[in-house]
Amino acid sequence: MEHLPIGVIRQSDFFGETITFVKDVDEKSLSSVDHSTLIQSKNQFNQKNDNNDNSQPEPPKSTQADDSISEATSSFDGMSLCILSRGSANLHTGNDSDGPEARAFHASALAWSEILRHASDWNCNNEHGSVKSITTAPMLTVAAVAPVVAQGGSHYLRRIDRLLDATRDSATATPQSLWAIANNAVSFRDAVLSTTPESSGNNSDSEPIQHLLTPRERWHMHALHQLLQNNHRDAMGAYLRLLELFPGDLLGLSLALDVAYALGDANSALRAATNVSTYWTERDGGALRFQQSHPAQNLANSLISVGLSSSSGSSRASTAERLAETAIARDSDGTGGTSVWALSHCLASEGRSSEMVSKLATTDGAQFYEACGYLHFHTRMKGYGGIALLDCRRAGAGRSALRLYDGGFGRDIEYSGNNVEGLERGGEEVCLREMRVPTSVRSDVADAVGTMFSGWFGGSGKSAGDGASQKGQPLNDSDGAGQGLIDQKKQRPKKRTMEDVLCWLPPNPLLLTHGTALLLRLTLCDAIPESDDRWADLRAAWTVALRSDNGSDDSVGNQTPVEFMPMAMIASSLVMEPDKLHLNAVSQPLQIAMQGFHKMGKLMKLGQLKMAPLSSQKSDTSHVEEWREVLYLIARARDSCERWEMPTGMSSSTYLLADAGDNSSSAPAHPIGWDFDMRQFLEYSLCHAAMQVGDYESLCLARAICSEGTTLRSNCAELWWRYGQVLDMLGDDVAAENARAASVSLGSGEGGASF
Repeated sequence: MEHLPIGVIRQSDFFGETITFVKDVDEKSLSSVDHSTLIQSKNQFNQKNDNNDNSQPEPPKSTQADDSISEATSSFDGMSLCILSRGSANLHTGNDSDGPEARAFHASALAWSEILRHASDWNCNNEHGSVKSITTAPMLTVAAVAPVVAQGGSHYLRRIDRLLDATRDSATATPQSLWAIANNAVSFRDAVLSTTPESSGNNSDSEPIQHLLTPRERWHMHALHQLLQNNHRDAMGAYLRLLELFPGDLLGLSLALDVAYALGDANSALRAATNVSTYWTERDGGALRFQQSHPAQNLANSLISVGLSSSSGSSRASTAERLAETAIARDSDGTGGTSVWALSHCLASEGRSSEMVSKLATTDGAQFYEACGYLHFHTRMKGYGGIALLDCRRAGAGRSALRLYDGGFGRDIEYSGNNVEGLERGGEEVCLREMRVPTSVRSDVADAVGTMFSGWFGGSGKSAGDGASQKGQPLNDSDGAGQGLIDQKKQRPKKRTMEDVLCWLPPNPLLLTHGTALLLRLTLCDAIPESDDRWADLRAAWTVALRSDNGSDDSVGNQTPVEFMPMAMIASSLVMEPDKLHLNAVSQPLQIAMQGFHKMGKLMKLGQLKMAPLSSQKSDTSHVEEWREVLYLIARARDSCERWEMPTGMSSSTYLLADAGDNSSSAPAHPIGWDFDMRQFLEYSLCHAAMQVGDYESLCLARAICSEGTTLRSNCAELWWRYGQVLDMLGDDVAAENARAASVSLGSGEGGASF
């Protein structure tokens, strides 16, 4: 049995994993602590000891510490379930006065604010007279901070901190800076226990080193330490090692998938899933189903299916689909969001867009992920639903997909003040100032009905007056009593609380990437014009996301807020200058892709509020040549810069720009995005550029891309229709008619607008 000093307690969570709590341990009994990131000690007993400086503070009672640990562990369990299910398996139920999406936001905010309070209480250092003591529980910080940094980066964490600053002096206690809590927690990643302060300096080989944290917790701390520096690739390596040693750690698996998705590294996501899949298969009743299944088995199946679906391999997709369908059949409320995420990649890899629509873009399908409000996950699934509608190419598909965009991405950008109008008003700090958590419709209606009956039958009697006085609100006349109470209920408190901030979050780079992908598809299929104001709002949102304001902390000052996420760099390059997207060298394919998409965005005038007059536009010849350059750049990026060109072959540098020289080629080439997400940018943009150029070689490239799509995803109606358009331009009328017939047979043009 492990011998622990007084004040160090190990507690098991819901999944049977160990959490370490350190309560008032002498700082001298710990070594190898990173003091540069520790929260400064504070004397909480100064006011009590002003009259007697020699008096010693009374230590906390053990029963109070035990109760605090129990409450903190319960909060950790609730937040872990929220993270694993993306908000659907939540112990809290949000209020519903502002609709189901706001209810999902509120439910996740309740779990998040609870764990943040415990993490703040358990990550502080105190001074008891001349003795400095340590109080910490690093795993609480992992649950509170790690998913945010994994998906949004350290700059996004600082944005949330700035919004929380406005609530510091409110009646409801707000935790200290999330950035400070996170750095304080990771400072104990290599902390070592010593039995006595004197023994810490002895280098005895007879006694093994006893670390403060368990090996599993240390891997989490090292991964979080890398995430805080926006070093997601090293964090990915830490999570893979964690899953090798502790395959039952579902929180580690979920964070590994988030990091792999941010990096666009499908192979790492696949490794994370396969490292633990057999472990969880054996706990699903065993190979012969003689054992009782693990209580977290369904969550494990859904997360594993996400990792398996990251690549378009048919065998892996079929296995992932089976696991996701099993999980969603057993527990649709808890695993619906992650299972639908996996199913969207599985179905898209085979072009089964009609099934994607039923899972993502219908009322019945939306119920699977409607409650997944943690970090806007349900908005991302709406984006997948919009893409599925466009792939089906049914009547009214563009309007339905646009409705999903406006109800998800557009709404999030608007309420947060990240659009053009919001920036004119002062940005997200001003626009979010009035946002409050929703109220409960049931309580509002019940109170209103009770007040109306009191007004009708009680007149101006004492009972009605007593009821009003108990609520502390004056009653209106009998005719307007109910409406008056509803209006008073809708009035929000003047001061924002932590729940208000965490309920109405600004969009992070991952959310904007999904929104850009859907809006690009809507533009390329002529559902909206290139001059649509939504592009201007999206450009404003990217401008806010790219702001780097870290105060005096320059630990991540050598990176832009999107530099850790290649897909975000490509998406934002449509409306932003590529030079503003990175400060360090990037791989040559990524650099060339950003240049190609930025030039494409300029040619399409995306995000520009005013279109240039026709008389000032360039000649047709110049316009075609510019599109030819876009085509070449994106084609090179798609082929990893190994595209053959005559006459110099693979070593051709004819179209290489100065920015893509030695500096960019020195960076290693890493994956940019998962297959499904990359197709929304590369494949459709290449075909659009090729048809804009219109010459034989360009159309042959478009034909090859469409041929690849119809071969691998033969059930997609939009692919066949686009293939027919390319064949028409090549003059192959018979094959073009056959391709259009195949598209119609798959449902193109049928039905009406859905959802």
